[in-house]
Amino acid sequence: MEEVEQLHAIMVEEPGGPDVLKSVRIPEPKPKPDHEIVKLVAAGVHKADVLMREDAYFGHLKFPFVPGRELIGLTSDGRRVAGFTSEGAYAEKVSVRNGLLWEVPDELDHDEACALTVDGQTAWHLLHTALAIQKHETVVIPNAASAVGIYAVQLAKLHGCRVIAMDASDGRCDTRLQVVRDLGAHAVIDYSETDGLAERIREAAGGHADAALDLTGDDEIFTATLDALSFRGRMVIDGCSSPRGGTISRDTLVLGSKSVTGFWLPPLFNDLLAMGNAMHTIFETAAIGALKTPEYTRFPLERADEAHRAMAAGYPGKLILNPGHFWY
Repeated sequence: MEEVEQLHAIMVEEPGGPDVLKSVRIPEPKPKPDHEIVKLVAAGVHKADVLMREDAYFGHLKFPFVPGRELIGLTSDGRRVAGFTSEGAYAEKVSVRNGLLWEVPDELDHDEACALTVDGQTAWHLLHTALAIQKHETVVIPNAASAVGIYAVQLAKLHGCRVIAMDASDGRCDTRLQVVRDLGAHAVIDYSETDGLAERIREAAGGHADAALDLTGDDEIFTATLDALSFRGRMVIDGCSSPRGGTISRDTLVLGSKSVTGFWLPPLFNDLLAMGNAMHTIFETAAIGALKTPEYTRFPLERADEAHRAMAAGYPGKLILNPGHFWY
C-alpha cells in the first residue's frame, strides 16, 4: 500500500476561542479536476477565519475543518501564485481551484502578495463593484487601519475621491490613527468616542459625504456614518465586518433617498473574470509602487492561535502565517 504523506496543518475541531486552533498532521490533499496542489508559502489571517472558528460565519460549517481562505504558494512546476479557497489554507499543501489562482509579479515578495489577496480584492470590490465610486466623490472609510481599510483609503484616493478615514486610539497611544494619517487621507477622525460623530464626519467632509463603507460592525458608528451621508448617499456593508441582525430605519433611507447594500466576497468566486481583473489590477498597481502594502506581523503556522489573539487585540495591518520551511 502506498504511504500517504502527512502534512502539518491547523485544525478546528469545535467552535471556540483561539485555543481551539490545534496543530495536527493531515494527509496530503488528493488531486482533483480543475485544481492544483499548492505548497504553502504564506497564509493570511482574516476576519472570516475568526468567524468560522467561532461558528459565526455565513452558511453551514462542518467541524472539524482547516481554516484559512487566502494563500501564497508554489505550484508543482515552480510558479509562485496567490489563491483563494473556501477553507484549508492553514496547511503545508492546499488544493486550489485553477480559476482562483493568479501568478504573483516578481516585484512583490510573498507577504506583500498575501496581504493583497483577500483584503485587496475586498477593498476593490467594495468600492468599485458595490459602491461604484466616482471621481471627486467624498468617501467615508471606518476601521481604516485594518488591512481592508488601508487598501480602501488608497484605492479611493487613486480613483480621485476625497477620503475621510476613521479609526480609534486605545486611550494610551494612537498607533492605528498614525497608520491612517500616513496614508494621506484628506481627513482623519478618531471615533473612540462616538458622541457627535455624525457632525464630525459632516464637518470633515465639508458638509457633503457621498459614500461610505461599513467595516466595523459597530451599531453606533454605522448609524452615525449613515446619518452623515448626503442626499442620495450610499453605503456598503462588508459581510465579514458586520454582525448578523440589526435594523435600519426606513425613514432614514426614504427621507434622505439613501441606500445601503451588502457585499460578501465568496459568492464572487464564481465570476472568474471579475476576480481575475481585480487581482491583476491590484498586483500591478502594487508592483509599480502605487499601492502601499500594510505593515504585517508574521507568525509561524503552528502559532495560529497567537495570530488570532493579535487580531482580537486590534493589531493594525495584516497578520500572516508562514510554515516552518518559509519562516523567517
